[in-house]
Amino acid sequence: MQLVDEERDELRASARKMLDSMCGSEHIRALLDDPRGSDAKLWASMADLGWLAIHVPEGFGGMGASYSDLAVIIHELGRHVAPTPFLASAVVGTEALLAGENDSIRADWLPSIIGGERLLTVANAGPNGSYSPNGLGVRWHAKGGLTLDGVARFVPDAHIADGIVVTATDGSGNLVAAMVEAPSDGLNIENEPTVDQTRRLCRVSLDNVRVSDSHLLCSPGSAADLHARITNIGAIATSIDSVGAAERILEVTSQYAKERVQFDRPIGSFQAVKHHCANMLIAVEGSRAACTFATDSLDDEGDINVAASVAKSYSGLACADSCALAVQVHGGIGFTWEHDAHLYLKRTKLNESLFGTSSWHRRRVGASLVDV
Repeated sequence: MQLVDEERDELRASARKMLDSMCGSEHIRALLDDPRGSDAKLWASMADLGWLAIHVPEGFGGMGASYSDLAVIIHELGRHVAPTPFLASAVVGTEALLAGENDSIRADWLPSIIGGERLLTVANAGPNGSYSPNGLGVRWHAKGGLTLDGVARFVPDAHIADGIVVTATDGSGNLVAAMVEAPSDGLNIENEPTVDQTRRLCRVSLDNVRVSDSHLLCSPGSAADLHARITNIGAIATSIDSVGAAERILEVTSQYAKERVQFDRPIGSFQAVKHHCANMLIAVEGSRAACTFATDSLDDEGDINVAASVAKSYSGLACADSCALAVQVHGGIGFTWEHDAHLYLKRTKLNESLFGTSSWHRRRVGASLVDV
């Protein structure tokens, strides 16, 4: 099922109205130093509205809608730089279960995830932030039962997750994806400070963590496609999030340029400011087009590797640069803690690196062209 344009517009309008009332600037700032980094009441409201179930098949209690429909919610959360575990649980965590082969885990976890009762995240980055299979820091061993050892970093919202899908390698390019419930013996989770206080990332350490066959998302050694799928979905989602953030700060900045007066003229009449605003608009619209291409590829089952990398390689830099220009246009007030411009800049700068940097994705696109 895919929503028609009118239904998608209604979803966008209702999401924006709800977030305007429950996720304003004061609410966000109140959570910046909160240990959880998210609001349970807001999360419950999102679950009640069905946002966590949009792209989940109806057989598991979801709406069975498209990724383009899911993108509407991700975009609105980006516009509000909303501090929620939506990326971790409702996007990549859910996708890991849907793309895996373990029906019992899907049946057990998906209903409670879309109901907002349990949170799931994914650990698929290495200790240096690499999303390449050969850069993973967690190793799996099959002697005497499957065990996991090593470190995964930059794991979103692992500190509040009930389960973590961990991707591990045997050192020879054979990957496994396993569900590790939290807490578990040998599992240690630490918060990692980042530039963006609206999103929590964690360091996940595993010391001889035992995993039963019932907790494997696919057979050992066959998780390469699943790992790539998770990385692609995460790259597309963070790109859409960045477009939402850059779009909103563009609106704020262009309005400020019309109202702020210097030398008896609105600063928007000065050529340098016009150029900044024009460059912001180009970045937002170009990024929007790239993300639309990516979500269409997901819905039409096109080349997701290329689509995701095209979206991330362009929008990652473009949206962060756009938010940086917004700070400059605002002048002195834009550099202060009291103004919200830094929230958008920090959000897009972190998104620029999550699920692969722009340069990593450009190399990925280049490699696909060489393979052709």
